[in-house]
Amino acid sequence: MKLRTITLAAVAAILAAPSFAAQEIKLTVGSGHPPLSGAVKEIRDLFIPEVDKRLATSGKFKITWTEAYAGTIAKPPGVLKAVEDGAMDVGHVPFLFNGDKLPLEQITYVTPFGPTDSVKLTAVIAKLRKLVPEMDAQLLKHKQILLAPLPTDEYQIVAKRPIEKVDDLKGMKLGTAGQAGNWVRNTGVVAVAGDLTTFYNSMQTGVYEGIITFDTAVSSYKFYEVAPYVVKVGFGAQYASGLTVNERRWKGFPQEVKDAFLAAAPLYEKKVARYYQDAGEASIKNAVEKGAKIVPFADAERTKLAKMLPNIAKEWAKAADAKGLPGTKTLVTYMQLCREAGIPHAREWDKD
Repeated sequence: MKLRTITLAAVAAILAAPSFAAQEIKLTVGSGHPPLSGAVKEIRDLFIPEVDKRLATSGKFKITWTEAYAGTIAKPPGVLKAVEDGAMDVGHVPFLFNGDKLPLEQITYVTPFGPTDSVKLTAVIAKLRKLVPEMDAQLLKHKQILLAPLPTDEYQIVAKRPIEKVDDLKGMKLGTAGQAGNWVRNTGVVAVAGDLTTFYNSMQTGVYEGIITFDTAVSSYKFYEVAPYVVKVGFGAQYASGLTVNERRWKGFPQEVKDAFLAAAPLYEKKVARYYQDAGEASIKNAVEKGAKIVPFADAERTKLAKMLPNIAKEWAKAADAKGLPGTKTLVTYMQLCREAGIPHAREWDKD
């Protein structure tokens, strides 16, 4: 009887306890790219679930996510401004389209023919950002905070005809994004600005004869259908984008929500880096199965191409220095970190 009395009392206490509903926080997360892109796919499949899982532990807060991918709010070049203006609270920002606003984030795009390992590259960038705090300061000028720096896998040329040597590039029109047009300067190539969302139609309609893009995109966007030759130039993996959060919204988050974001972000960062490291090879294999043809590009031709370019890294560094930014420091630090990580470049951009 005594046990029954205690049990009933406990039940009564529970029923009498005040109930509370989780505080709802409404956030919009978006990208100019569709979830075909690994970085966007893992926002949906990893980052959001990891944040939600952590908040569910206490039940005090619940985020209602509005997911806006594939240019629903902004095309890829406009995501930086969308996050800055608050149209997106969290955004996948492609830094390569914002060289004028985020010059220091272009460091790998001005030092091509380098890393092949996306995971190693991401680790180098993490170290670089700690040594060059001005990189974070740039983003704060645009009212956002970086949660995760994100890589791509290796860039190649995908074309309508085979390219086996540097001389074969002369007179070609190639679609490029951001600084990638500089990788074929002095070759006779006409570089035409575009992005992953426009490349297919532009090749299909003859605006250009090929593109410079990374391996995973070849299958994801089915570029092999309109340009069957994958030319293995080896421009290198790139630090291309980041997951950012609007600064004003971040400051308004309860600490528990901030902690959930900060715990999920490195998991997301690592998953994306590993995705690109593994998925590039699978993408090219799939493209070949669908009819694409691999065109080798000899090491001698790769070295020739690298050395015939002007020193685009030092040009960039001097331009950044002139604006009061640590361009030369960023270049020298990045190249040294690459050497320490065992990442070779076809050209010593900081020394030539």
